[in-house]
Amino acid sequence: MMDEPWGEGRVAPDVHCALRDKELKLPAFRAHSPLLKNRRFFVDIVTLLSSHCQLCPAARHLAVYLLDHFLDRYNITTSKQLYTLAVGCLLLASKFEDREDHVPKLEQINSTRLLSSQNFCLTKKELLSAELLLLDAFSWDLSLPTPAHFLDYYLAASVSHKDQHCHAWPSPCVRKTKECLREYAHYFLEVTLQDHMFYKFQPSLVAAACIGASRICLQLSPYWTRDLQRISKYSLEHLATCIELLLLTYDNTLKDAVAAKSQELAMVPCTPRAPTQVLFQPPAYADLSQPTTATLAKIHSPGHDLCLAYWDSLQSHPPGGVASSGHTSYPALQPLDLCTVPVPPFLSMHMTIAAESRHCLAAAYETNCSGTGHLFPAGCFDR
Repeated sequence: MMDEPWGEGRVAPDVHCALRDKELKLPAFRAHSPLLKNRRFFVDIVTLLSSHCQLCPAARHLAVYLLDHFLDRYNITTSKQLYTLAVGCLLLASKFEDREDHVPKLEQINSTRLLSSQNFCLTKKELLSAELLLLDAFSWDLSLPTPAHFLDYYLAASVSHKDQHCHAWPSPCVRKTKECLREYAHYFLEVTLQDHMFYKFQPSLVAAACIGASRICLQLSPYWTRDLQRISKYSLEHLATCIELLLLTYDNTLKDAVAAKSQELAMVPCTPRAPTQVLFQPPAYADLSQPTTATLAKIHSPGHDLCLAYWDSLQSHPPGGVASSGHTSYPALQPLDLCTVPVPPFLSMHMTIAAESRHCLAAAYETNCSGTGHLFPAGCFDR
């Protein structure tokens, strides 16, 4: 694996063409697994382990791809076999996509609370068997493109000097805008792991949609430039459905996070405090259960830690008080400057986007990975 993003090298167009050819041969995801309802739980395990081991996005996405497509073809007997399979997918993906010193060690895996909370201790023999089983299932071919493989190439053309801005930043800067857009794009890239519905799109289209959704959130006009259309071979019309799903998925994820935090705060006993003046209220979200005619109201920059820190400050701290939450303290927030941005008709939605100069992004996974009681039927390990 190269340390530098391949998307900025001289061979980038050739690599991109090869990946586009390869993605046309990927097998279809049928969503037939009886374990599909537990998918989010094990995707979170793979994601958290990969973050703990500082694996690259390509390794993480390949691991989830291997897990999803293996479970789509075979059944698993016990929960331990499923844990072993999830870790085996991560090991194979890290060996194929990342540096050797980043490959998780057995001691490192067993020491995590994810496994110790389940009273599991994986052995070298079990993991080796899982790896061989996976390699056999995929015919020893792990050259499988995912959206993470295309993102760097599209990021190279994601921002230009010709972009028109509609926000309250003091001085638009291409370099800072590009850095911020990269954070947005990687956030949306992680969002695609959370739902198997994104398998119905080609990986290159999902990566391009992550760029498009990021440009919409940053209020960059046009939403899709000629350079992006030239290198990706996709128009905004091609990306419209996937972009809408990304924004809807993000909005639902944010609502779940805020609701969980509110419930958490409601359980903490506290003494009544004098009323304080609130500069702005957390936004109310419309019902987004029907995406075809959805209206996205007040989309935030995807910063869970920033939103939750602000929510925490409203609920717990008077002005000038000492923060008692587990979140990092942030400077006082200024009122948001709102500007209405018309979205093209084929996106079938209208968004009011909050223009905020602070962008602090973190892909937060709120699922509780220490739960028990998961049932996993029938098997393929004993064959």
